[in-house]
Amino acid sequence: MEELEMEEVRICDYCGRVLAEEEGTPVDDELLCDDCVEEHCVTCDHCGETIWEQNSVSDEDTCLCQDCFDAHYYRCESCGQIVPESIVCWHGDLPYCERCFDEFEDEIEEYGYKPTPIFYGNGKRYFGVELEVDEGGKDNDNAAALKSIANVHEENIYIKSDGSLEDGFEIVSHPMTLEYHTEKMNWKELLREAVSMGYRSHQTSTCGLHVHVNRNAFGDNQAEQEDVISRILFFVEKHWNELFTFSRRSSYNMSRW
Repeated sequence: MEELEMEEVRICDYCGRVLAEEEGTPVDDELLCDDCVEEHCVTCDHCGETIWEQNSVSDEDTCLCQDCFDAHYYRCESCGQIVPESIVCWHGDLPYCERCFDEFEDEIEEYGYKPTPIFYGNGKRYFGVELEVDEGGKDNDNAAALKSIANVHEENIYIKSDGSLEDGFEIVSHPMTLEYHTEKMNWKELLREAVSMGYRSHQTSTCGLHVHVNRNAFGDNQAEQEDVISRILFFVEKHWNELFTFSRRSSYNMSRW
């Protein structure tokens, strides 16, 4: 008597329906029919694996398996949005999406920030200082600490981003007389603290120190001011080599800027 060959029957492990020859999707250790996959499963947006919906990590825009989320993503501490590790924003030790991160009080202004100047001291000639510092981090906590030293009684300085720096920012003073800068503005403590944080200025190839002077310090009218400015330009041209040495810039940087 001939033995009958038993045909293998493939069934959906979830609903029990018999599967066609080419039908069936493996999910974990189970085989599911197309209807059960559509109803109970989702696809990981990172690796493309089909997973149980109940085991997924998701928000309105992103669906992930747990392994991909743990390896490559964070949840915004504020709104719960899933954020890729490449663009996550950190506030302290907590992860945030860019939108929620921007809602924090930012101690570092954008590069184009230009507040109404506040003039400190009594006199005709005011100096505004822009000091670039690098290598200590574009860090809100550091910026806040430096501002707390300088701005005890009034806003003497603010801090801005600067694209020419690799890992720092620009410290900008409001216009001040020379007397105010030397006697009332707490530059020594401010700079000592910046150095202790790891910031450097003249020891880098990225930083500069800029000093602005108000135009009306050169005269009471435009003709007087233009006369003084022309003499300053003549002085710069005549003593270019000495000023170049004093600037501590390379020939490349002088030509570039």
